[in-house]
Amino acid sequence: MERKNAKEILERYRLGTCSEEEKSWVETWHLQQLKESQYTANVADIKRIQDEVKSRIEVNIYDNVKRIRRKNQLFKISAVAASLIFVLGVSYFAIRQSTQEPIAHPVWQQADIQPGGHKAVLLSGDGSAIQLSERRNTIIVGAQIRYADGAELLQGDPTSSLSEAPTVRTLQTPKTGTYNIVLADGTKVWLNAYSSLKFPSRFEGKERVVELTGEAYFEVAHNKKQPFKVRSQQQTIEVLGTHFNLSAYTSEATVTTLLEGAVKVNNVDDSKSVLLKPGQQSTVKEDTKQIQLAQSNTEHAVAWKNGYFNFDNETLGSILNKIARWYDVEFTYEKTPSNKTYIGAVSRSRNLSAVLRALEAVADVKFKRTGRKITVTP
Repeated sequence: MERKNAKEILERYRLGTCSEEEKSWVETWHLQQLKESQYTANVADIKRIQDEVKSRIEVNIYDNVKRIRRKNQLFKISAVAASLIFVLGVSYFAIRQSTQEPIAHPVWQQADIQPGGHKAVLLSGDGSAIQLSERRNTIIVGAQIRYADGAELLQGDPTSSLSEAPTVRTLQTPKTGTYNIVLADGTKVWLNAYSSLKFPSRFEGKERVVELTGEAYFEVAHNKKQPFKVRSQQQTIEVLGTHFNLSAYTSEATVTTLLEGAVKVNNVDDSKSVLLKPGQQSTVKEDTKQIQLAQSNTEHAVAWKNGYFNFDNETLGSILNKIARWYDVEFTYEKTPSNKTYIGAVSRSRNLSAVLRALEAVADVKFKRTGRKITVTP
């Protein structure tokens, strides 16, 4: 597609008059495959590009589409606007060329799959379960458990009496679900899809301990006399008061990203530990069991909490794992995927077809969907 038509699409999007397909191309990522290049984008490069394009968007929307070359490698420009990441890929406009004919594809002819939403259950130790409201997104733990708007969820909780032992419960999200919780000490937790958080009705003793499977973002209430700990399959995090993201899904690497404060990550297998500073990320892989420390773009780690996927040099397998949890679909591969990495972002509010269509355009793959089962072909 010519530059002129690209500008027209951007203008229609700004006015709210573009088609659903055009929305998907503007709002979804156009992952940039770094073909035949050893260059890896670093955090400083990506942040600089994002800030530059954001600045240009505020001045003139027509300046959004441009080319930036780094070491002879074409980069797609990402822009942050209205709390949504856009990756405006020049390659899209080249791929579409001048034709306006719809693309015939069997995967898009099926009923589309909607994105996830606010879904969770509250489990008690006796096995009872309460389905939480999908019209709300937060519960608050206290003498009673209630929703953030004040509506009571559990009345007359026996653990309201200090003479009784604290009750341990589990907040559990399914695939396609997220939910938030404010713990008894005031700590705020955002729970991602297919995750669970085990917590007490109140914290007693010398420390505050919760257990996580899956992914969550924590804003821990400060209490120097009672350190906060998060236990997961491969590690324990010790913290006094801080903001961090922990991804601890079964069969995946455990990744801790620190935004504010300081945390100590203890490896369960060898008892070794590292102290994280803001902007740092620790990774414990299943095979090596070793803690690896690196600088991180924190925006990528918490993107899910803010309503979008943001991929930073991720492999196709890693990207599809996240998509599978949010849309409750299953991917199978005709051929083992390569370790090539991609960069980009996409709104988590888009239907599955828009996400897959964008991936097909830039990742040299095709998707064949039957119900919720999707086959990936080269």
